[in-house]
Amino acid sequence: MNYSDIPMGVKVQISVTNGGDSQARFVSRVMKTGDKSLLVIPFMHKGVRVNFNGTNVKIHMEVPDGEGNNWTFKNCKIETVKKNGLLYHRIITPMSEGIENRRGERRTYVWQPAIFTIEGITDQVFTTLKDVSPSGFAFVVDPKKRLVIANGKNVTCTINERDGTVIHLRGKVIRKEKMDQYILYGCRSAEKTEEVLNFIERLNRRKEEQEKKEQQANK
Repeated sequence: MNYSDIPMGVKVQISVTNGGDSQARFVSRVMKTGDKSLLVIPFMHKGVRVNFNGTNVKIHMEVPDGEGNNWTFKNCKIETVKKNGLLYHRIITPMSEGIENRRGERRTYVWQPAIFTIEGITDQVFTTLKDVSPSGFAFVVDPKKRLVIANGKNVTCTINERDGTVIHLRGKVIRKEKMDQYILYGCRSAEKTEEVLNFIERLNRRKEEQEKKEQQANK
């Protein structure tokens, strides 16, 4: 997807990091489009408009196309602007074309600790699950752990939910990306399982409930 092809009315999602492992995500809707910038309804948190200024702030935006595939635009800049008496957040990116979600399906952000069993590594690895989709998942590792994980290696992620339910995600590493504070590994699953689909459904339901609470608080 080209940046200039992003349509009005589409829902966009941004992820924000401050140079560390902490990450926040916000959702809004595009109100005005252009070749170099988008205007969206201001991103809010607990009724307050978000300020994206700060040291080491990095912002990535995800946009779905008409077929449901997600496209990522990295290193965005966001500023507050006023147009025709209304406030917007303006999103600017150096990328004219987005990066396609190689798993081909919507990813649900998780960012929670989990246990990983990785082919070729004797001990279990305790690190962070970044996101999950019906066809795969991604996790991050601190470079200080000095782990060597090659493409094609089998990975099993074990998640312990609050109610005692144990979820197993299984896949093979298909990509590796070095970030500022960690190394990201993307995994593709061989098949979709009912266990994973139900897990994603629960995650999305919790997120929707949280969004409704925040919307009610903003009224």
